[in-house]
Amino acid sequence: MTADPQLDPMVRIAGLVKHFPVGGSRRSRQVVHAVDGIDVDVPAGETLAIVGESGCGKSTVAKTMVGLTTPTSGEILIGGRRLPPVTSRARHERRRVQLVSQSPWSALNQRKTVRHIVSQPLVVHRLFPSRRQREGRVRELIERVGLAPEYLDRRAYELSGGELQRVTIARALAVGPDVLVLDEPTASLDVSVKAILVNLLADLQRDLGLTYVLITHELDIVLHLADRVAVMYLGKLVEVGPVVDVFGRPGHPYTRALLAAVPSVNDLGKLPVVSIRGEVPSAIDVPAGCRFHTRCPFAEQACRAAVPALVGNGDAAVACFRLADLPSPAAGALSTLASRTETKA
Repeated sequence: MTADPQLDPMVRIAGLVKHFPVGGSRRSRQVVHAVDGIDVDVPAGETLAIVGESGCGKSTVAKTMVGLTTPTSGEILIGGRRLPPVTSRARHERRRVQLVSQSPWSALNQRKTVRHIVSQPLVVHRLFPSRRQREGRVRELIERVGLAPEYLDRRAYELSGGELQRVTIARALAVGPDVLVLDEPTASLDVSVKAILVNLLADLQRDLGLTYVLITHELDIVLHLADRVAVMYLGKLVEVGPVVDVFGRPGHPYTRALLAAVPSVNDLGKLPVVSIRGEVPSAIDVPAGCRFHTRCPFAEQACRAAVPALVGNGDAAVACFRLADLPSPAAGALSTLASRTETKA
């Protein structure tokens, strides 16, 4: 497939399904419905945040994007082109998408020096063939992520969590990717370091024209980094749209409950509180109809019988049969959130 930059988004996830078989023989084997048919686009230079409770499938999307797991069906296109399998020799295509994981301690070899860690992708992808060229590229990357050159000879175990995550970002940038998949990139960091890292990611996106897919449960970070947000529940998207719309005028009861649980976000948007009951159902035995109906205070018979499609709610789209009947956010919610997110634009 040939990319057309005028028509194709940088990232297109189309009909993505990922099921994990569990236990038993082939006849009796069940499957975990980790991701069950999602469609979403990310324009070049923008950030899509995927949010939801643990186990909703957002990290499976991230792993599928970088080739750590193979989709059951559907496809992921980068710049209009399908990514080849990890086993393919088309390394120039695979390097277009790189991962920044939530745990730099497990992602990096703690006994290696920063120089070795950042230079390895250049060796694997056969970039900058001479040692002098590689050294120059590594030094440039380390300085770009805010570390001094003397860090090059330190071993990973000598660094703090924030410093390690900067090294992880430098390694991801080494091969010149178009897309970074950020899987909970600030989850293991304290508040002050987290703010510095968020600002670094914003600066890198602006300077390098990167496209981000951000996997997170930290909704404050979504406000600072993301242009659009996709809310996942039990393997499906329940709401997708610009951050200012989804956070300022949430349509789905699940989105409202997520936002109401974060005081700083709730206060900004003056959002109506929605309480949900019970636990997330098993991803092996998913409910019929709307998957959220077992916990939704607004559920009716239609919610139990059929799967709602994503329908328009301003510039967003919401999968809820009761959308028109739900209470509206307080006046001024959209303008309040718009002023908070205007620095992203």
